[in-house]
Amino acid sequence: MTMTTKNEVFQSKLTSYLKADKAGKHDILNVVCDVTKVHRKAAIRKFKRLQLRSSRQPEKRGRPAYYTNDVTLALKDIWVIGSGVCGELIHPIIAEYVAALKRDGMWKHGQETTAKLLKMSEGSVKLRVSKFMAGNTPHKGLSGTKPSQLKALIPIFIGPWKDKPPGFGQADTVAHCGNTLVGDFVWTVNWTDVATLWGSRRAQWNKGKIATKASIIAIRERLPFKLLGIHPDTGGEFITWLLRDWCEEEGIEFTRSRPYHKDDNAYVEQKNGH
Repeated sequence: MTMTTKNEVFQSKLTSYLKADKAGKHDILNVVCDVTKVHRKAAIRKFKRLQLRSSRQPEKRGRPAYYTNDVTLALKDIWVIGSGVCGELIHPIIAEYVAALKRDGMWKHGQETTAKLLKMSEGSVKLRVSKFMAGNTPHKGLSGTKPSQLKALIPIFIGPWKDKPPGFGQADTVAHCGNTLVGDFVWTVNWTDVATLWGSRRAQWNKGKIATKASIIAIRERLPFKLLGIHPDTGGEFITWLLRDWCEEEGIEFTRSRPYHKDDNAYVEQKNGH
């Protein structure tokens, strides 16, 4: 007999059990224990719990949550400061951020909360950061388009580029990470105008969508001509709702290259090492 069935048996006998006298309760317990194979004392405790439980409150089972809301809020503070990057990138440098914020008197969380945050595993961080990201998107209503289908909304352009006037450029990011991509480090957003080969760069901490959009805006302000088009690869720092919506609002053409085709972005690729 499953636990669900046992609960149904107890629930069906609860009203009769509560109204019965001592002899009646004895008979009901005999029936319930015989059907469910539950010990008599366990059956009595079960009836008491059902009597005290509010019908509006579902039963909470299992261990209490170790990482409480205050720990999640502390992690979100780190995530916001880190430009909203994914859990894999934010996890290795949580301790560094906490130390820096403590040093500058900006860390407002208690010792117990901090200790739990520093012990949080990468899996727990990724789970919470994914919820932060879901709540941070401006697209909250009904939509038939899944986030994974955003690439399908951004047209692929492979040329010809020779007819493009100044203002249409290719964009890419370059990592300044040494020999490993683990941890936090600086990235450079590189933008190259196709018609004039004018190049503009801006460094940013990590490559989150907010920081990348800010870099594109800063690059636009430094250009000697109007920014007309942005053509990145399929990197997640560029293919975001945030940047796509901003381009639509500003009247900037937003296209992308084909996955695994670096030649589609040849103008900026040849500048990445300079």
